[in-house]
Amino acid sequence: MPVSYRETLKNGIEVAIWTILETEVELKEGLSLSDKAQSRLSSRRSEVHRKGYLAIRQLLKHFHIDPQTHQYDEQGAPYLTDGRFLSISHTQTIAAIAIGEAPLGIDLEFYQDKIKTIAKRFLNSLELAYVTENDPISLYTQLWTAKEALYKAHKTSGIHFASQMHIQEFKKETPEGIGWITHQEKKYPYSLYFRYFETYCLTLATSK
Repeated sequence: MPVSYRETLKNGIEVAIWTILETEVELKEGLSLSDKAQSRLSSRRSEVHRKGYLAIRQLLKHFHIDPQTHQYDEQGAPYLTDGRFLSISHTQTIAAIAIGEAPLGIDLEFYQDKIKTIAKRFLNSLELAYVTENDPISLYTQLWTAKEALYKAHKTSGIHFASQMHIQEFKKETPEGIGWITHQEKKYPYSLYFRYFETYCLTLATSK
């Protein structure tokens, strides 16, 4: 199906989600893939990852972004050559992009019970206490997407999710929050935008 969700935030950031129901052939329709893009697509061994890549391309087309404008840096992070900032995320049957004028990161994830088994890897003691008290899988998942979004926005390798990323406590279903990263004795604050769906959630992080 085409774009299943689109929103323009108050700071001008564009967010869009594509729900992937098509075949690979259908997702390729209307796309112009360069040799480099085709090679990147072919390097993805699983059908799920290839579909995710194509869905991202379809979302960029939806925003009238020229295929050559979408590139990847040496670390594999996507960017736009026109000066705007781009972040992407895809998992299973959904893909999302965010486009804005300031550094940003977006992440989405389906609700799954197994998220609780890895919570200690990405949550600090205060976050663990809060999430354990409230306990819904949705909260664990929202915190995970928030930290992934922070990581993408900050673009600094080696940041430790549990000790260097912090999410201010927020209430269930709240649309906005605050997060920050501590690195080399400096604090980097970010605005967080939480979006909730029936089977998954999304977080967008952007520098304050």
